[in-house]
Amino acid sequence: MKFFLIVFGLFVVNTSVYSQTKLKIENDFWLGKAIYQNGVKISINDVEEIAKNNFEIVEKLSLAQSNRTWGAIFGYPGSIAFGYTLGTSINKNIKTNWTVGIIGVGMMITGIILQNKGNKQLKEAVEDYNLSINKSTTYFKPELHLSTSENGVGLVLSF
Repeated sequence: MKFFLIVFGLFVVNTSVYSQTKLKIENDFWLGKAIYQNGVKISINDVEEIAKNNFEIVEKLSLAQSNRTWGAIFGYPGSIAFGYTLGTSINKNIKTNWTVGIIGVGMMITGIILQNKGNKQLKEAVEDYNLSINKSTTYFKPELHLSTSENGVGLVLSF
């Protein structure tokens, strides 16, 4: 029973500390932009779970994830099609189909636009989350006033 209480207590403390720390966006080689909390990379789904009480942040995160996914869906095949067209244009024995290359360029541009839009939404969501943490955190700021009452003059300490 003691072991269970100790583990449960550590879990509660860890969860409360983990959910109240700021998020940071850094460049990642494979993902482009990644979210870090306490130096640990976390996924967008983890951030949605942390910020589940704030609907606006969750909505921005899901839109960012959707735009980044669609950007990858358009961007990677488009770049492969354009690269293949350039590769075949170098070889004189193969007739190059520039229609595939032009479609590939269009898909690449669409993918880049969607990826950038998703990264911008991700950055806004992280900034909104960090601002909401700053607002929800209460600071102990006692104030000392000189006040009068029916009993006389005195000092009042307010929190």
